[in-house]
Amino acid sequence: MKIVRRLMLPVLLLGFMPLANGQDSDSLDHPGYVDFSVLTAIANIEPTVEVSLKAPLLNMVTNLIRSEDEEAADFISKLLRVTVNVFESSAIDVGEISSSMNEIAENLDDQGWDRVVRVREDPEHVDIYFRLSEDASVIYGIAIMVAEPGDTVLVNIVGDISTDDIAALGRRFDIDELVDLDVETIN
Repeated sequence: MKIVRRLMLPVLLLGFMPLANGQDSDSLDHPGYVDFSVLTAIANIEPTVEVSLKAPLLNMVTNLIRSEDEEAADFISKLLRVTVNVFESSAIDVGEISSSMNEIAENLDDQGWDRVVRVREDPEHVDIYFRLSEDASVIYGIAIMVAEPGDTVLVNIVGDISTDDIAALGRRFDIDELVDLDVETIN
């Protein structure tokens, strides 16, 4: 679970940065988009953290950070959408959430997503998926689903991310696992 927590910080930080180049409807049709509405409905509570970043505002913020960090701005400019929902409540039925996550995971498998992490240690349930291009040179999307007692985390990053972008993100946030990630071996 430590690696998931280490990955969550950069994902959440990305959530507060701009991302875009495209209309919201384009991101919903993009091969990297995942609809987590079934899981948010099961939670039946407001998320304690909710980040949903899309188009015009995100372009503006990307342009603002470009002068401070060109590499980060280039990476972020390739993203179309970042959605992060964190639910903190002991009232959430982890078994029900996990069951629905399994259904979503099966759908992602059927759609050609690649599972890169799977943890099934009662009561923890973690799935991390990448949606790769045919030649594995681009990551179209990242989907992260985590359920454990008291916490449910759902993350979807949509865009056209290269392996160089992932390594740059790893260097920026000091995450060795991303710096050394070989996406071509995932596929």
